[in-house]
Amino acid sequence: MVVGQGRVSVINKMLQDLDQRQALGATNEAAVVRPHAAKAPDREWFWRILVVLLTAALAWMGWVAIQLLPRKPVATELALRVAAEAKGRAAAKPAAEAPVVVAPPPAPPQPVVEAAPAQDALRLARTLEIPVQETQPEPVRVEPPKPPVVVKPKPAAVPSTPKPAVDKRERKSSASEVAEAHFRRAGLLLSHGRVSEAEERLQAALRSDPSHVNARQTYVSLLLEHQRVDAARRLLQEGLAIQPGQATFAFALARIHVEQRDYPAALQVMDRVGLAARNPEFQALRGAVLQRLGRHGEALEAYDNAIRAGNPPATTWIGLGISLEAVGRRPEAVQAYRRALTAGPVAPEAREYAESRARALQ
Repeated sequence: MVVGQGRVSVINKMLQDLDQRQALGATNEAAVVRPHAAKAPDREWFWRILVVLLTAALAWMGWVAIQLLPRKPVATELALRVAAEAKGRAAAKPAAEAPVVVAPPPAPPQPVVEAAPAQDALRLARTLEIPVQETQPEPVRVEPPKPPVVVKPKPAAVPSTPKPAVDKRERKSSASEVAEAHFRRAGLLLSHGRVSEAEERLQAALRSDPSHVNARQTYVSLLLEHQRVDAARRLLQEGLAIQPGQATFAFALARIHVEQRDYPAALQVMDRVGLAARNPEFQALRGAVLQRLGRHGEALEAYDNAIRAGNPPATTWIGLGISLEAVGRRPEAVQAYRRALTAGPVAPEAREYAESRARALQ
C-alpha cells in the first residue's frame, strides 16, 4: 500500500507540473510572434502522446494493484464435478475380497486407501486456476500390499527308465493285430454292400501282414465274384510264394488254371503242396486234372484218396468210373457209376451219363 501511495503522489506532481506549463504557455502565447504560429501542431502531437503514456501507466498500476490484493479461493464447476464423482466412487466402491492363499498364514489386514476426498479435488482445481508461488509438498504415495508369494514345491525327479528292447516277435504280433483289425472292418463293410471300401481294407490288411490267410482268401473270393480273374491269380501266386504249403490257395489257383484249360499249370501248382493236401475236394480236382492229361493210373490214386477222406459227391464217383473204364476195369467202373446215382444230388446231365455208361458196360 505504501508503494501505491508513492505512485499516486508522483502522478499528482506530474499533473501540477503540467498545469504550470499550461499557465506559462498561455502567457507566452501572447508574446509569441506570428511567424512562430506554425509550431502549434507539434505541441498537439506532444500532448496526445503524453496522454497515451499516462493512460498506459495508470492501467499498468491498476493491474499491479489488483494482482497484489488477496483473493478468496473459488471452486470452479470442474472442481465441484470432480468432488461429486469422488464422493460417488467412495460410496459405491465394494469391499474387496482378500485372495485365498493355501500355503502361508494370512497376512495382517492392511489399511484401506480410500479415494481422494473432495478437499483434495478443490485444491487441485485451484492450482490449475491460480498460479501457486510456493511449492507444495508432494502427496504421500501408499503402495498396495503385495500378495504373499506362494512357493510351489518342485516335482520329484522321475528316474529315467531304460527303453525296453523291441522283440521281433512282438513286432510281428502287432502287425498281425493291425491286419486282423482291417480284416474285421472289411467284413463289416462287405455286409453293408460297401465293396470298394472293403477292398481298401483288405489291401491294408495284406500290407500290414502278407501272411494273413483269411484276408487274402476273402480278397480272392471278392475278385473272382467280380470276374477279376487275373488279379485273383496274382494274389494267389503271391500267397503261395509266402506260404508254399497252403492247400487252400493251391486249390483256388488250380481251379483258375482248369477253367482256363491250362491243365499242366494246375497240376504243377497242386503237386507243390504234396501230401499236405488231405482235403477230398483237393484230391478229386487233382484226379480230374490227371484224367484230362490222360494219366488215369495217377487219377485213380487221387480219386481213392478223395473217397477214403470222407463221403465224396456224385461227381467224384463218376470221375472214378471214367478212369476205371479207361484202364479196362469195367465191373468196377459199373459199380462206380451206380454209386454216383445214390451218392446224393446230381445234375441231370451227370445222372443221364452215369446211367447210360452203367447199362453199356454190363
